[in-house]
Amino acid sequence: MKALHFDDPAFVQRYAEGPHQFVPGYQVMQRMAAQILAERVLGNGEVLVLGAGGGLELEAFAALHPGWRFTGVDPAAEMLKAARERVDACGADDRVELIEGLIDDAPDGPFDGATCLLTLHFVPDDGGKLETLELIRKRLKPGAPFVLVDLCIAGDDADFRRDRYATFALNSGADPDDVAQTKARLVDVLHTVSAEREEALLKEAGFTGVDLFYAGLSWRGWSARA
Repeated sequence: MKALHFDDPAFVQRYAEGPHQFVPGYQVMQRMAAQILAERVLGNGEVLVLGAGGGLELEAFAALHPGWRFTGVDPAAEMLKAARERVDACGADDRVELIEGLIDDAPDGPFDGATCLLTLHFVPDDGGKLETLELIRKRLKPGAPFVLVDLCIAGDDADFRRDRYATFALNSGADPDDVAQTKARLVDVLHTVSAEREEALLKEAGFTGVDLFYAGLSWRGWSARA
């Protein structure tokens, strides 16, 4: 799941601008994710956040639910440093534990809920995606909510969808060089699969109640239960 650009301090410094420019309705999607978690996570709940580097969702969730505690996991040290700075700045430092690593480095839990936002597409579909989802589910209490948001590009129209992805970012004010580099990473770094494949993986990993709650161009988001 580790991508070399996340180890680049200059890239990490600019990262906070990226999701808003590359992901349609990013802030609203975060609010919906928090709302879905809150349907089952109580006021003092423990939430696992896979791909927590940068700290954007930690900041958003902590502001919306001041009683929740979070365990954030990410393989990129520079991104975790940025996450720590962000949660410290928003006053949530005493509610957030950050772990450098992958899902198998996370505590066993069980957690009251979990998220994996803009992250699973870094994992190859060679058994890695399924294993990641299975290890998340095993760390959740029975019936606990899980929210997955991922970039889903595959099939004969993949080139068209990559062009559409890049055009949205350019129209959102992203730097053209960043857009070109990011578009190249869609081929060289990311391991995107179709939305149908992603939904099948969730079910194969043992999640139930799989429900699409978000769609923005090629981005898709599902809620599910352990």
